[in-house]
Amino acid sequence: MPALEHLVISFSDAPTVRIYIWDDVTTKTVMPDPPWQGYGVQSASGNLEGVFTRRGDLRGFQSERIKAAFNWSANALSMYDAGDAVGFYWTRDARQLPAYETSAPLRTILNWRAQQRNGHFIHGAVVGGANNGVLVAGKGGSGKSTTALAALRAGLRYVSDDYCLVSIEPEPAAHCVFSSAKVDPGNLFRAEHILFTRSKNQNSHDDKEVFFLHPQFAKQIAPRLPLKAILLPRITGEEQSRLTPAPQADAIRALTVSTVCQFPGAGKQTVDIIMSLVNQLPCYHFDFGTDLSQAAGVIADLLEDQKEVSE
Repeated sequence: MPALEHLVISFSDAPTVRIYIWDDVTTKTVMPDPPWQGYGVQSASGNLEGVFTRRGDLRGFQSERIKAAFNWSANALSMYDAGDAVGFYWTRDARQLPAYETSAPLRTILNWRAQQRNGHFIHGAVVGGANNGVLVAGKGGSGKSTTALAALRAGLRYVSDDYCLVSIEPEPAAHCVFSSAKVDPGNLFRAEHILFTRSKNQNSHDDKEVFFLHPQFAKQIAPRLPLKAILLPRITGEEQSRLTPAPQADAIRALTVSTVCQFPGAGKQTVDIIMSLVNQLPCYHFDFGTDLSQAAGVIADLLEDQKEVSE
């Protein structure tokens, strides 16, 4: 799990959470038959019906204490006991995990733990300066990763390009959990500065290339950044980038839809955290230009303006 290597610490006698991880192939064991029966079936309308929801919820196997989810496309089971803070992660063959799992490992279990502390993972990129950052939100293909990598290339600090942990108290902030990046093969020309960090374990069914930025970019990886704005990227094809004020409703929609549909159990608490973020931060449409250095400069200028306002 190189995506987590930047968080390695010395041994702790009192960890706040334990997660047990194994697969059948490596351990030569076989997962017992689960207590639930049946499979998720995609209906004609596109909905996933049956035991599994599209995002992995196991219907009838959830409680305040015990959480369970099955990622049917990755063949991975996640379970969590909130009372004892113990998680379990199983897959049949770890070598076959897709890019979205290896680039953000254990995120379902870690999110359940974060929810106990009034935090939540958000589907979004976060970059910034020395003291603050911006949350870049939008659906896949909207320009989040392009924005994050352009900022990294320009020397800005990096928290995430896809999933970050956010907290509200004492101020809105983003925390780096995964020091990874994902790039569509058609956009590799925009990622020349990180090509040497490309994962060597790509699978044939991965739709994106995965990069692990630690330790090569360790000095730019920010463990935590206070958030000062929300950006909603729009790729325009024009050379210059610009910011225009965005309605709060646009930010709520961008954050909620892409986050709630990806995290099992996400619901009211998720929406409350997103609403709090949007209510506390200014929102902008970020019309992303082809001049990547100028686009990163727009972010840097915004952060400097926000710094002056706070002072």
